[in-house]
Amino acid sequence: MAAEGAILDCLAACYRLDLDGAEYVRHVVEQAAPALDRGLGVIAYTYDARDRERPAIDHFATSKRFDPRWLPPYYAAVVAAGHDGPPYPTGFRAWQHLPCGQASAIAKMRRFIPLFAHLGGSRDTFAVNALDASGQGLWLGAPLRSTAKISAARVTLFTRFAAHLTSAMRLRRSAGTSRPQPAAVLSPSGALLDADGGEGVVGAREELRRATVAFDQARTKKMRADVELATRRWRPLVGSRWSLLDEFDTDGRRFIVAIENAPPTRPPRKDLSEREHQVMTQAHLGHTDKVIAYELGLSTSTVRVLLHRATRKLGAPTRREALARFDALTKERVEGAPER
Repeated sequence: MAAEGAILDCLAACYRLDLDGAEYVRHVVEQAAPALDRGLGVIAYTYDARDRERPAIDHFATSKRFDPRWLPPYYAAVVAAGHDGPPYPTGFRAWQHLPCGQASAIAKMRRFIPLFAHLGGSRDTFAVNALDASGQGLWLGAPLRSTAKISAARVTLFTRFAAHLTSAMRLRRSAGTSRPQPAAVLSPSGALLDADGGEGVVGAREELRRATVAFDQARTKKMRADVELATRRWRPLVGSRWSLLDEFDTDGRRFIVAIENAPPTRPPRKDLSEREHQVMTQAHLGHTDKVIAYELGLSTSTVRVLLHRATRKLGAPTRREALARFDALTKERVEGAPER
C-alpha cells in the first residue's frame, strides 16, 4: 500500500515547474523510485523523437539502487546484437505507442530481454512512457528480477501516472522559465474567484468546480488508502483544456489555478472540430478510448462519440481506416499540400 500511495507523490512531483531539465529528471526519478523500484533501481531520461527514425536522449538520471556502470556493457551488447533501430533509447519503435508496459509483454521487445542481464542480472523491465504529439517525452524504467506478469491494476495506475507526466512535461515546455498565467483562480472548494480565460472558463464553471474538488481531495491522507480512486478522480486535464495547480499568495493562502495546457495535435483540419482533432491525434498515438478519456478529462462515451464523428467526416468505414486517412492527410498538410 505504501508503494501505491507513493504514486500520488509521483503525480505531485511531475508538476514542478521551477526545476531545469536535468534537475527535473533527477527529481522525478527520486520520487518515482518508492513506487517503481523492485530491487534494481530506476532509470529515467527525457528524449526527443520528433524525428522518429533517430530519437535521442537529452537528460538522464538514475535512482540510488541503479548502478550506471551497468549501462555501457548493456548498450555494447545491443549494438553487437545488430538489432534494428537506435540503441539509445533501446527498442523505441516497439514501445513508442505505449504509455505503460512490461517488456516481456511486448512482442518486439522480447529479443532484448536476454540482454537485460547486464542490468544487475534483471530478466525484465517495467516502464512508463510519457510522449505526446510533440515528439518529446520522458521514459522511466525499473529492471525486474523476474518475468512475473504485472497486475492489470498496477498497469492502470501507472498508465494514469504516464498521462500526468505527459501533461506536466507539456506544461513545462510551454511555461519556459516563467510561471504560466492562470486562466482561472479557484478556491479549494471549487468557487471561481477570477476568470482571465474569459467565456470559456465561465462556461465551464461547474466542470472546473468538480475537477477542483476532486483535485483537492485526491491529495489527502485519506485518499492514500485508495489510490485507484484518487488517481481516477485527479485527471491531467479538465475539459481537454486546463491543468490544475496549487498556488499560494504572500499571506500563505492556498488557491487552485487552471492553466491552459491543451495537448498538441497533428496539423489542423478544418473539417474536424477541435476536440475531434484532439481525440484523433491521441488515437493516432495508439492510445485506447479509456486512456484518451483520462488524458483529456472527458468521459469515455464522449471520446467514442468524437471518434465516430471524425471517422464519418473522414469518409472511412472503420476506425483503423480513419486513422490511416488522418495520418496521410495531416502529413500532406506538413508537406504543404493543399487540404482536401
